Amino acid sequence: MTRLRSTLAGVALTVVLVAMSQADEPASVALFDGKTLAGWTLEYTQRFVVRDGVIVNDGGTGWLRSEKRYKNFELEAEYRAVNKGSDSGIFFRTSTESSPEDPHWPARGYQLQVSDSENNFKVFGHGTPPPTSDRHAAELKQAMKGTGEWQLIRLKVVGTHVEASLNGVPVTVSDAIVLPEGHIGLQAEHGHFEWRSLKIKELPAP
Repeated sequence: MTRLRSTLAGVALTVVLVAMSQADEPASVALFDGKTLAGWTLEYTQRFVVRDGVIVNDGGTGWLRSEKRYKNFELEAEYRAVNKGSDSGIFFRTSTESSPEDPHWPARGYQLQVSDSENNFKVFGHGTPPPTSDRHAAELKQAMKGTGEWQLIRLKVVGTHVEASLNGVPVTVSDAIVLPEGHIGLQAEHGHFEWRSLKIKELPAP
């Protein structure tokens, strides 16, 4: 009986510890309600609209900026390039203001290139020292789907470090991210892009 009680007590303790661990995990929050652009600000473009539950950008230049700023996070989003050769991107840790030299982009921040080409998943800076970046071309080729198909991005930014995966395949690692926080943004540059299921999980500092 004593052994049984000890076993049951151990099981109960394990359940409690697992529950506490799960409760401590940050929860994902939707960045897009599927109906409106609430929580977002249009910057130098009117070409982002909501249609049939997705964010549609069918040309023009400019960017769609989150109203909230983020430090450390994991962003998940689905996208598709409707036209072959379409070019877009995800901005992160950007300034609120756009660049005075080229107001269609943020003055400062970083970008994960999202395109229907071999340039996909490059990381570079806007108005900042260029970050280091290691992009695995073979993995990218393996992960990329065809034009018009929905694809899943996971972008993790913690401290000075960035990891980006495409359809569950790790593709890009980047470092030397010096800006500590900023906005999330979607880029309008070329072609027709659609976005859906955008959500973000804020993470603790490293």
